[in-house]
Amino acid sequence: MNNNKKVVFLIVVVTIIHLLLSVFSSEFIRYYPNFKNVNLLSDILYDAKGKTQQSKQQNAIDQEEIAQSLPYNDFDSYVKKGTIVAFNGDTIEPALKSFNEKLIQLSQNKKVKIRIAWFGDSQIEGDFITQDLRVMLQNYFGQQSGVGFIPINSISSDFRHSAKLVTTGDVRSDNFKKSIRNSSLFFSGYSFFCNDLGVDFKDNVKKSPDQITQKWLLYGKGDTIAVRTNDSLMRYPADKEFNRILLNSSTSNKMHCQINAGNTPLYGISSEPQSGIIVDNFSFRGITGVELKKLDAKLLAELNQSGYYDLIVFQYGVNLMYKPNDTNYKYYYRAMNPVIKKLKANLNKSEFLLFGCSDRAFNYDGEWKTAVGIDSLITTQAKLAYDNNIPFYNLYKSMGGNGTIVKWADSLQYANKDYIHFNHRGSRVVAKMIYNAIINDYNKAVKKKSSSVSVQANSKKDIKI
Repeated sequence: MNNNKKVVFLIVVVTIIHLLLSVFSSEFIRYYPNFKNVNLLSDILYDAKGKTQQSKQQNAIDQEEIAQSLPYNDFDSYVKKGTIVAFNGDTIEPALKSFNEKLIQLSQNKKVKIRIAWFGDSQIEGDFITQDLRVMLQNYFGQQSGVGFIPINSISSDFRHSAKLVTTGDVRSDNFKKSIRNSSLFFSGYSFFCNDLGVDFKDNVKKSPDQITQKWLLYGKGDTIAVRTNDSLMRYPADKEFNRILLNSSTSNKMHCQINAGNTPLYGISSEPQSGIIVDNFSFRGITGVELKKLDAKLLAELNQSGYYDLIVFQYGVNLMYKPNDTNYKYYYRAMNPVIKKLKANLNKSEFLLFGCSDRAFNYDGEWKTAVGIDSLITTQAKLAYDNNIPFYNLYKSMGGNGTIVKWADSLQYANKDYIHFNHRGSRVVAKMIYNAIINDYNKAVKKKSSSVSVQANSKKDIKI
């Protein structure tokens, strides 16, 4: 055999082996996860878009390394769309057991308050997503309405529709990114200070005209504060990290007050129904969730003591993808893992839910496409949920997966042309997806409870016989 024939023979053999591996490698790797899928032709292939190709390969490697460290069947469920995953391999059991138990009580017309703390970045700024989800949940359970928490000041106040809070006075603040006084920050990431603060508040969430709404002032530890409502001036202690004053309880959705707080941190106003579901929007532009480590453990402990929040949701991710070709987010796992552990340890009466990142795109060679590292990031987020025994919701898959944000921005007009943020229409679509997942999980709890009641009833009949 001459040299030319040897070359042809070698290429044929290599090609056949490569095709065989392509067919069988997925099943082989499933049962032998330490085996790596190898491209035998990689050394003789040339990709003009080298960086993009390299990013995709690194992305796949990162995902494989994370997945290999976990039981295959349980962890792999994070890719499911439209459902809240509990990583237990059980599709019948509800993921949020305590939360659903209280929802069942609410459906039975019991007078309970259910509070949800919804942490996020600019994706939920201006009450986007949460304002629609709040209304859907309150309508479904036929209970009373209310907007929940509103901070004293907010960069999104001009375009937030669900509530309006206007202040007068020289307001100073500490926040996640600028802390001068080293004071306790609330879940909003802010604390505010003012010697003479005027507050005009309006809750724009629709309610029946005869519904009583409670307006609470939330504030932290410091000096005694003075509050004037109408013609009444009252002084209140500030001896705890978390304090509440009922300023007004009436059918009116409006309220005015004057506050002299001195060095006592003010957090905001909470407009609540007497019973029902309360969704507090805690958006903070430009963060990744790691900043929550600045929340004081004493504040968390006091909130936990009263069981203030039933469910705590984390919705982050888009700010981690600021470089088009990034695919390795192990650093985020290392930074966020202790934050989640801290909150879980200090808020052990609350349940938690972690969202995977929504779709976002970059311009690759003149064309907008989903970020090459998004699968790697979502796998990392799922691992955070898995390792901390927290249910997971795959927002990226639920909204359509690869290419969705481009379609939503260019065709459906659900998103802005930054290929990151949803507009009002898109936010409503996302809220409906999340709502369906929550109701689906609730229905699992209802079905389980009904089955349990039936079993108990049959057992009693057997005893009588």
